Amino acid sequence: MSHPVNTEELSEQLAEYGGAAFVITVGGDGVPKVVHVPVVWDGEVLRCTPGGGTLANLASPAPVTMVFPPPGDGAFSMILDGEGTADGEVAVVTLTGGVLHRPAPDSPGDQIRC
Repeated sequence: MSHPVNTEELSEQLAEYGGAAFVITVGGDGVPKVVHVPVVWDGEVLRCTPGGGTLANLASPAPVTMVFPPPGDGAFSMILDGEGTADGEVAVVTLTGGVLHRPAPDSPGDQIRC
């Protein structure tokens, strides 16, 4: 089960989850790019400074997913989706949705539902 995350709670969520996320983009060739970078919420957009490959993927507005690992054992992960663009060396992501996602089962097959 997952729980929605909204912009009103995002500052509090980031304080709990820390300021670093796995940022996932996809290039024009369909190849995903995953980087781990610090992320800042300014009250309107998320910003981070990934490398050139991620910025190239955001040369035109493109989907972005940010995954924040759980802050402790048994805790939910935070997954944020957005629309990203490159602004110089900064990726700017407008949040379109987010969830706190339940922990994975201990072993594959322990739970049938994903």
